[in-house]
This record gives sequence, C-alpha cells and structure tokens, in this order.
Amino acid sequence: MTVQSIGDQARAFAMQAASNRIKTTLATLTAELSSGEVADLGARLQGNTQDLAGIEARLAMLTQFKSNAAEAAAHTQGMQNALTSVQSINEDIGQGLYLEPEATTEGLMAARSAEAASAFQAVIGHLNGTVGQRFLFSGAHSDTRPLASADTILTALTAQVAGLTTAGDVAQAVSDWFDAAPGTGGFADTAYHGGPGGQSTPIGEETAITLTTTALSPAIRDSLKGLATAAMLDRGALAGNGTEARTLLQGAGQALLQNSPRLVAEMSRLGYAQQVIATAQTEGNAASATLQTARNTLREADPMATAAAISDAETKLQTLYSVIGRLSQLKLVNYL
Repeated sequence: MTVQSIGDQARAFAMQAASNRIKTTLATLTAELSSGEVADLGARLQGNTQDLAGIEARLAMLTQFKSNAAEAAAHTQGMQNALTSVQSINEDIGQGLYLEPEATTEGLMAARSAEAASAFQAVIGHLNGTVGQRFLFSGAHSDTRPLASADTILTALTAQVAGLTTAGDVAQAVSDWFDAAPGTGGFADTAYHGGPGGQSTPIGEETAITLTTTALSPAIRDSLKGLATAAMLDRGALAGNGTEARTLLQGAGQALLQNSPRLVAEMSRLGYAQQVIATAQTEGNAASATLQTARNTLREADPMATAAAISDAETKLQTLYSVIGRLSQLKLVNYL
C-alpha cells in the first residue's frame, strides 16, 4: 500500500495558495458587483469582441461629431448675435440720416457724420468678434482677425475721396473701393484679412454644416459701405458745401435702409444652419444613448449571479479557515 504524505511546510503553502485564490476571486466579484461590468470581458464574449469594438468605434465618432456640433452651434450663435447688432445699428443710423429735415444745419450734419463714424467702428468691433478663440467672420482663416481697424479703413477711403466736390462722386468712389476685385487695392486687399467661406464641418454621421458668411459677404460689405460713406464728412470731405453734404448723408442713409433685407437674408441663412445643427445634435444624442445601452448589455454583470458567487466564495473561504484552524491544533503528542 502506497502512502502519500505532505509536510507541514508544504501544507502551509498549499493552504496559503488556496486562500489567495479565493480572496482574488472574491475581490473580482466584488468589483463586478460595484461597477456592474464583468472583469473578464473576453471570456464573457467568448473571444468575439467584434461587435463591441464596432460599438465603441461608433461612440467615439459620435463623441467627435457632438464636439463639432457644439462648436458650430456656439460659432453660429455668435455670428447671429453680431449680425443682429449690425442690423440694429444700420436701421438706427439709416433712419436718422435719410429722414433728416432739409433745413439741417452744418453743425448737425457734422454730428450725424461723427455718429456714423462711431457706428462704423462699433460694427467693425462686432465683425471682429470671437467665440472660443476663433474669429467669427474670417471664413477658413478663423485664426486671423477678419477686418482692419476702423481708422485704417476710413483713412484709406479719405485718400480715395480727396478733391472730390459732389456727393455723387464721393459715394461712387467709396462704392468702387468697397466693390473692387481682389488684387486691385480695394476693400478685399486693404481691409479684409480673412479667408474664403464655405468650409464644411461634419456634425453627424450623414450631416455636415457649411458656413459661407464672412466679413466679405455682400450684405455685410454694403453695411460697412453705407456707414463709411456717411463718415466721410467727418474726415473733411465736401467741406463747406452744405447741399452736397446733406445729399451724401441722405444717400448713405437710404443705402443702409435698402441693405436691411439683405442682412436679414444673411441672418436667415445662419438661422437655417442653426436648425440643422440642432437636429444633428438631437439625432446624435439619440444614437449615442442607443449604442451605450447596447454596450452596457454586452459588458454588464448579472447582479444576482454575482451576489450568489460572492456568497459561495465567502463560504469557501470560511471553510478553508476552519480547516486551517483544525489542522493547526493537531499534535502528535495528543495521540501517544
């Protein structure tokens, strides 16, 4: 008969190994119960992690789309706020210039022109606004301030109208400078430092937003043109010629009022873009919620089964401790 024996030191090592194994299992089960997710995901999915990887990839993509949409929403809202302010300034100044009585004194006309110059500076400030360190009306070059300072622009225009003696000539010179094609030294070269519009930003799995509005857009440029025309009197144009000065101010006011519908149309395009962004955000949130539910289903640990496994592990550990305790009390002398 073969008798197999184990020494005290070997037995102690075996008991310690068994204790550590049960404690590790107990710690794993406790972590699963508290987190709600299985620890060994590979075993749970039997090695087939393709579906989970696909879900994780789509969630990462939707997270990026969500970030893009939030940035686009803030950007378009900033543009909308700026254009609303520009529209309000245009209407106030336009009405004041166009409806001015014929008997206006030279002093009052000078005050109106100075007011237009101040409004021009305010509009430049709105158009040079930023959101999240990005300039609103710079198009593709959102890291560059779109417009030169108001003083730089009015100084360039003062040189263009120097020596002109009629309101029509002054207004035409200002208009030609603002409408000059790029490369001919006009507004596009001297005052505008941004890039082209039309950059596309993906905000959803099948949705992208394209913003075409810049400080070079016709409606915005014509607003600046009307205010700059009225500001020429403040720069010394038509000095001493009250009749032509009055005609210039009224023409500038009329131009500002006539440009109002085009500004509103520009704001409507931004409003439509905001609607597209809001729809994409809603769809993205719904898709993310669905995918997160599917991911959780694959990863979740059954709380009832986990609790039962914890109870079983605790019972095994208590039994092991009882065995170790009884073995430690065995002495040969008690049997001699």
